[in-house]
Amino acid sequence: MAYIKNYKSAGISLGLERMRELCSRLDYPQQKLSFIHIAGTNGKGSTAAYISSILGVNGYLVGRYVSPVVFQYEECIQFEDSRGITFIDRQLLAEAVTETAFAIAAMEREGKELPTIFEFETAMAFLAFVKRGCQIVVLEAGLGGREDATNIIENVIASVITPVGRDHMKMLGDTVEEIAREKAGIIREGVPVISFQKEKAAAQVIASVCEQKSAPLITICPADIKLLRSDLQGSLFSYQGEHFRTQMTGIYQIENACLAIETCRNLGSGFSFDEPQLMVGIREARWRGRFEVVNQEPLVLVDGAHNESGARALRESVETLLDGRRIHGVMGVFRDKEYDKIIEVMRPVLQDIVAVRAPAERGLEAEVLAKAWRASSCVDVTTADSVKAGLKLALQRCGGNDAVVMFGSLSLLGELVRRTKKG
Repeated sequence: MAYIKNYKSAGISLGLERMRELCSRLDYPQQKLSFIHIAGTNGKGSTAAYISSILGVNGYLVGRYVSPVVFQYEECIQFEDSRGITFIDRQLLAEAVTETAFAIAAMEREGKELPTIFEFETAMAFLAFVKRGCQIVVLEAGLGGREDATNIIENVIASVITPVGRDHMKMLGDTVEEIAREKAGIIREGVPVISFQKEKAAAQVIASVCEQKSAPLITICPADIKLLRSDLQGSLFSYQGEHFRTQMTGIYQIENACLAIETCRNLGSGFSFDEPQLMVGIREARWRGRFEVVNQEPLVLVDGAHNESGARALRESVETLLDGRRIHGVMGVFRDKEYDKIIEVMRPVLQDIVAVRAPAERGLEAEVLAKAWRASSCVDVTTADSVKAGLKLALQRCGGNDAVVMFGSLSLLGELVRRTKKG
C-alpha cells in the first residue's frame, strides 16, 4: 500500500501504448481472460454489479474491477461466485503489486514512459484475475473508452454502453456526440453491444459504429419496462413481461438492471441460465452509495450524483420515493465537474443545502460551491468545514418527516457513510 500511495505517474493520460508495454512484460495477462466491457457516463458500477451478481449466483467465478473505490482499497478488485462477493486478499494483492512493480522498474531503467496509476492498477487487476482463475471479468472503463487503459483487452464477449451524458469534457469532447464516439471505442467487430441511451445523439453514434463494425446492437426499449412498485427497500418491475425485483433503491436502477438482463441473455453458448436464475441475480445484487439509505430516523440517503445526468436520475428518485418530505441537502464535488448544472437540476427539490469540500485533492472549496448555489438558487445555503460538520448541521435541521440527501462525489460517500453510522 505504501508503494501504491507513493507511486509517481503522469496523472490522467489517455492512450494505450504504456499499457501495452506494461502488459507485455507481465506475459499478457489480459489475453488469458474473457471480458464483459462496460463504458458510459452513468450507471456503469450498478450495471456491472447486476451482471456480476447474475453470473455469480449461477456458479461462475467472476472478477470485477471497480474504480473509484468508496470504502477501502481492496474493493477495487472483487470476486463473486455462488457464495457472494469477496475483495482481493492481502496476499494476492501483494503478489500482483510486486510483479507489476518489477515490470515498471524495468521500464524505468530502459527510459520508457511510465504507466499512470490507473494503468498500473488495471494491469495489476488483470494479474489477480488470472491468478484466481476467473471464468469471466466484468470490466468498467475508467475514462471514455477508445483510449482508456482497459481497452487493450481482446477476448470480449459483450460490450455494454450505459447512458452517455456530459462529463470529463476536457478529455472526451464538448458534445454528447463526441463523448459517445469515445465511449463507442470499446465496440469490437462482431461482438454484441447492449445499450440504453436517453440522448438521441448518443444512440445514433453508437448505432453507426455498430453498423461499421458489424456488431449486433441490442437496445433497451423503455416501452418494455413497467414499474410495478418502488420504495426505499427496492423496486418491483416487469421487463418484456417477466417480473424482477431489485434491492437497490433509486428509479434509475431499473434501467441498469435491464441492461444487465439483456447482457446476460446475449453472452452466447458458453454461458447459460434460465429466467428464474436471472431473477435471483437481479434480486441479490448490491452496490453501495447509490441512493442508499444509511439511517432511518431521521432518514439519510447518499448518492454518487457527480454530473448533470446523474443529478437528473437522483432528482427523479427523490421526487418519486421521497414525495411529501422536506429534503435537506449536503453537497461536495470535484473542481473539474459542472457543479452549476448539478445545482440547476437539484435546487427545486431541496429545502436548504450545506456545501462541503469533497475530501480529496481535487475537492472544490466549500465557499466556492456555496457561492454558486447562492447565485442560482433561493434556497438557504451554508458551509461546513468538514463532512462531519456538514452532516451534523443538516441533521439538526430535520423535522419529523424530513430527509437528508447527500451527493456530489464518490470520494465523499465513504466518509459520509462512516460518519452517519457512527451517529
